[in-house]
Amino acid sequence: MMVFLEELMAFLGRFHPILVHLPIGILLIAFVMAFLELFKKENPYRPAIRLSLLLGSIAAVFAALSGFLLSRNGGYEIQVLNYHQWLGIVVAGCSILLYMLYREKSETLQWSKKIIRFRFWLFLILVVLLGITGHYGGTLTHGKGYFIEAMPQAMKKTFGMKESSEEVLIVENVQEAAVYDGIIQPILKQRCQSCHGDRKQEGGLALHTKESLLKGGENGKVLVDNKSKESELYARLILPEGHKKRMPPKGRTPISPDQIKLIAWWIDQGANFDKKVNQLTQTKEIAAILKKLETGEQEASPVLYADFPKAPDLPKDKVDAWQAKGIKIIPVAKENNLVLVNAINYPQFNDKDLQDLLAIKENIVQLKLGHTAITDQAFSTIKSMPVISRLHLENTKVSDEGLSQLKGLQKLIYLNLVGTKVTAKGLSNLKDIPNLKNVYIYQTGSQDSTALKALHGKVRIDTGNYRLPFIATDTVRF
Repeated sequence: MMVFLEELMAFLGRFHPILVHLPIGILLIAFVMAFLELFKKENPYRPAIRLSLLLGSIAAVFAALSGFLLSRNGGYEIQVLNYHQWLGIVVAGCSILLYMLYREKSETLQWSKKIIRFRFWLFLILVVLLGITGHYGGTLTHGKGYFIEAMPQAMKKTFGMKESSEEVLIVENVQEAAVYDGIIQPILKQRCQSCHGDRKQEGGLALHTKESLLKGGENGKVLVDNKSKESELYARLILPEGHKKRMPPKGRTPISPDQIKLIAWWIDQGANFDKKVNQLTQTKEIAAILKKLETGEQEASPVLYADFPKAPDLPKDKVDAWQAKGIKIIPVAKENNLVLVNAINYPQFNDKDLQDLLAIKENIVQLKLGHTAITDQAFSTIKSMPVISRLHLENTKVSDEGLSQLKGLQKLIYLNLVGTKVTAKGLSNLKDIPNLKNVYIYQTGSQDSTALKALHGKVRIDTGNYRLPFIATDTVRF
């Protein structure tokens, strides 16, 4: 019988995420009516306020009870849980008190006569408490920094906020440092553990300890010794930008290329948890990245535009016309007037539309033309855009014919050709692009060709020939 009761309470606790939204909506509606009542001589909203407070009080009590039952399962940070729990209880108590104060008979109750005139201000306090309680609830669910991470940079600067995840990793005497404890685990802590840590384990995966990392997630292990591309821990980091399974997910602070390379190096060296840096084989590139850790000079983000030349101001009339079509013009570096152009919402975008963008050719640093109607003629236009650093042409009609025209793009570091007609012969033209680092060629005719080998070392060619295990948290099975 006791076992059944324990299981029943655990089951009822799972209703908390559903029940918790009821009192929030009901009590907010009641507050809006109470606010409007201030400007009315009569009280047309009073019956509705009373009913809303009654329903909101009942819902708040059930939400608090189900939250308590859910908390018994553990897995939450105690301090944050306590704040959320007690604030939820206070919200339920205040809503019951407000219901009593808004009843018609409350004016006859001796204890309420002294405070009834302050009931609106008590209502205002209740709304503030709802917001704070929700904040701690979001922190429990999504981890600390959930709201701050998505906040625009301008707002962060205004409020003087600095993300802990942006702290630069500095390792003194890096060659003597433990690879896992001194380098890999701090990277995982910065970039991954808000979703895969001690408080939250999406897909059953936790990365905060050696044991949890080796255990993997709901669908098995995430590490394959000596094989980084077969290790989900690494494979998810190198998926094309915008891919639904790419990690960290959209909206979270991205992991830098140097950090990704260090993770791949550690896995390819056997994913050892005890060895020091100087005990593992290092390429010149890895040695250089490790050296940066001693001075804190490692990359803070995949793309930096501070050294780009300042571009002309954007023509507002043209930008408005493009936006009306569905072509997004998104600022990425306001101090330089640099923008990302994204035609994802305008699939009929064609070569003529691209020519129109020459009006802002000096502003475009990222160009997303995936799934549009462009052809090889587009390359003659793209080559005239001098500051492009990231170019998305996936699932378009482009082929080998135009790739040679990209040679003059000095700042191009990323090229996505997934699902195009490009072959290894065309890719041979890419070796002349000076700063190109990453090329994605999944589902093209270019795999398994000796022509690709000449590019390796200078350019990382991602063929996409690996299959990620399906986990329960994925919404689409590929």
